[in-house]
Amino acid sequence: MRNGPWKGYCAAFLAVTCLFTLLIGLAPGANGAEALPSLPTAQAVRFLANEYRQNGFRNADAGVGAYAFYILKQAGVDVSGWRHNGVTLTAAVLNGIEQDLARAQAARAKTLAQDLAAAWALGREDLVDRLLQAIKERQTGQGFGESGPLSIYSNMPACEILARTGLIAQVDAGAAKRYILESQYREPDAPPCGSWGSADGAGFYADFMATAEAVRALHYLDSGKNDATVQAAIYHGIEWLRRQQKPDGSFVAGMDDPVIDTCEAIVTLKTLGIDPASWRSSAGKSPVDYLTEKALNPDGSLGTSGNAMDATWVLWASLALQSAAAPPAGTQGGTQTPGPQSFNDLRGHWAAAAIGRLAAAGIVAGYPDGTFRPAAPVTRCQVAAMLVRLWQPAPATVADLERLRTKFRGAAQIPAWAQEAVAVVLREGLMAGYPCSGSFCFAGARPVSRGEMAVLAARLCAKKGGALNPQPLTFTDAAAIPAWAREAVGAACGAGLISGYPDGSFRFTKSVTRAEAAVLLSRLAALLGDKT
Repeated sequence: MRNGPWKGYCAAFLAVTCLFTLLIGLAPGANGAEALPSLPTAQAVRFLANEYRQNGFRNADAGVGAYAFYILKQAGVDVSGWRHNGVTLTAAVLNGIEQDLARAQAARAKTLAQDLAAAWALGREDLVDRLLQAIKERQTGQGFGESGPLSIYSNMPACEILARTGLIAQVDAGAAKRYILESQYREPDAPPCGSWGSADGAGFYADFMATAEAVRALHYLDSGKNDATVQAAIYHGIEWLRRQQKPDGSFVAGMDDPVIDTCEAIVTLKTLGIDPASWRSSAGKSPVDYLTEKALNPDGSLGTSGNAMDATWVLWASLALQSAAAPPAGTQGGTQTPGPQSFNDLRGHWAAAAIGRLAAAGIVAGYPDGTFRPAAPVTRCQVAAMLVRLWQPAPATVADLERLRTKFRGAAQIPAWAQEAVAVVLREGLMAGYPCSGSFCFAGARPVSRGEMAVLAARLCAKKGGALNPQPLTFTDAAAIPAWAREAVGAACGAGLISGYPDGSFRFTKSVTRAEAAVLLSRLAALLGDKT
């Protein structure tokens, strides 16, 4: 959310409307970027608020369902006052998710993925875990348990949402990537070349949304641009999208709603770090021009269909346009050099404040596409870098780096940005290697578990002279916590650095997400007296 003198203006405006509290900044950001005051953002939120109050929860694109809720959360919209027959939108979303989980094998993959996004935005790890398990159980080489000529319209959005939230690493990301690549239309010189869509007999229907979703999913899966096949598929997909632009700046394929396709184009271009205003039609119009000039209908609805889907997609595109452009790729391993930055996937996220503090202090970093990927598992390399930036011990010496190179197999695969940090944590005994074919390896890409994170936090406290007092372990699964970690887990829990789950379990082996790691490190910094 952008602050500044416009914050008061927005508050006053919304007080007059008395319809909603919109927390998206509509003014120039601190970087001096131009504002986009004519975006129909407020109208989109007003439409969704009225739609829910009048018609309630409908877990479909054309209704106010889990996906609309997710976009509203990303936009920072306060929906706590939205009620239908006395039921808040949040409560309705949670109830809808439970209903979908009860019929997970019959539900559409797209619906489960949209539920997942909503649960992720709410920080409901229990629901995220259950939804991921349901999606995993359905995944095959042909998507997520749906087949037939129209299955791509459920499988592709599921792939894109999983990739966008960083949760695709929790399923078979390789299989998802192969499915996307194999689904692209590749016949040279044919009009659909480069698109994604559906085959019907001898014909092929190129679909704008499926193509935009596929391009974004592939981008998230290869944000470091290391896979030539993926990058070629993205290029051809973008070229097909561009050919669908109309003179008024809009994008539309077939009989689609031009507002929906134009919003998809805007979000896709922003995701790839391309300025949507730079894509101009033969008449000199851009998709931004179309969104600001033609999306809003006289009755306050948006788009040709005038339903909640149009409003949700307009809000999503407006949010994308108001986010900072993705920084350029240029570091190894897909991770940026740490430093003050804002992330385009944290609006409304429960850990945004902690992540923001750590990013401002240079302790955590994001990815070249401007994302933080809070739901992605945090890796050993990433944790090593975070701990060293927080701790600030003596830097790695030539001898430390040589020890890493000669004593640990696979050291050459450790990204350049992490090598010094890994050398330091090994030197200081904060982390150790794993036995590996008669030698040791660091396994830097391996996810860090909750138990391991607790142990690392306790060790760092001891290194800084602040040893913690362990508390008794009363978790329902305490017997599963290994002896070597029991004291450290008790100490970390006693200090409030980490806690158990509502069911009384600790889940020692469960992977820690990047958001969870940031929150723990923020608490650790406060405990140790650091100003982060």
